[in-house]
Amino acid sequence: MVKATGLGHIVLNVSDIDASLEFYSKVVGLEVVTRNEERKIAFMSLGEQHHDLALIQRGGSERADPIQPGLVHFAWRVADFPALQAAHAELTEAGIKLDPVQHNITNSLYIPDPDGHLVELFCDRWDNGIEVLRTQGPQRKTLNMETGEAVGDAQELLAIRPN
Repeated sequence: MVKATGLGHIVLNVSDIDASLEFYSKVVGLEVVTRNEERKIAFMSLGEQHHDLALIQRGGSERADPIQPGLVHFAWRVADFPALQAAHAELTEAGIKLDPVQHNITNSLYIPDPDGHLVELFCDRWDNGIEVLRTQGPQRKTLNMETGEAVGDAQELLAIRPN
């Protein structure tokens, strides 16, 4: 059975990234780890992990996914890569669609829940993910679950979502 060790992070679509950054800084005490102006995305942390919250500004013609207008996904941490491999094997055997992805800070599996919410199971790749995220910014590649290596650019995570 898959066993998460805790909630990892939340990713939200927002209409005004500056207002959201100010809100989560003042109200929750989060600090910006990295921000990409071009992609209109920011990662925030309480200082214990690479990020606790990611914000993605959507607006104009780039509307949020109608299945998930506010919540992009939520992530559950697993103990390590062998635990992620075991989860992959178990879920694949059960016929559950999933996408293995390597971010520069995590190895991850993305799975839609029965209502279409996107769930991430992940393990960290670095002891100091905050510094990696600050210096490298966000990255996403397809993950080879046998080797733990990136095997190419990841496709959008739409293939696993229910219609």
